[in-house]
Amino acid sequence: MKTLLIITSIILLSFQIDRLLVTNLSDASEEIPSLTNVFSIHESLASIKVANSNVKALVRVDEINPGALTLKSAPGRIEKSRPAKVKAGMNRFDRINTKNSLSHHNLKQSGKYLELSTLLFDFDQYEKIETEEFNTILQFADMLIFDESLKISIAGFTDNTGNAEYNKKLSLLRAENIKDYMLDLGVNESRIIISANGISYPAASNKTDEGRTANRRVEMLLIP
Repeated sequence: MKTLLIITSIILLSFQIDRLLVTNLSDASEEIPSLTNVFSIHESLASIKVANSNVKALVRVDEINPGALTLKSAPGRIEKSRPAKVKAGMNRFDRINTKNSLSHHNLKQSGKYLELSTLLFDFDQYEKIETEEFNTILQFADMLIFDESLKISIAGFTDNTGNAEYNKKLSLLRAENIKDYMLDLGVNESRIIISANGISYPAASNKTDEGRTANRRVEMLLIP
């Protein structure tokens, strides 16, 4: 009987020990990962570490300081934008007119022309042409049409009465009026040179009526 009790006690003790071992192992399995899981975690961490070593650190856009940014300009010189300056001086008409006026005066002074004729105008008048004056215009036109190598310089003038700027415009009207006659008679426009001289190059003194009458004129120079 005693022996039976000892054997029963040993069996119960073994059962208790087995129960305790099973319970402890179960708890340990919940807190400690398996070896397989541990190896998987280490491999993942190693892969991430290697990948990160080949990737540059990313910077948040909102952390960039705008003042630290610099822009490289395109190659070549870039002109600074500035208002264009308009050079003071004569316009195109004034330049051409000055050239034609000086050329007419120099030709007249040098005598290097074929014919010279002067047409007179009344005070502040530029259109009225008398029969004799028209005949002179017709003769010049005939010579220009007959010989295409010839040109004509038509220069308008005024006396010194009134505003100088107005007189320059009036002298231009007188020269253009004669040019219109030439065109109507068949002369090619490219062979006609006109200039407005105003009160410049007076033919006589403006101190007398006779002198002022002589200065209200158009000069026609037939040139080779």
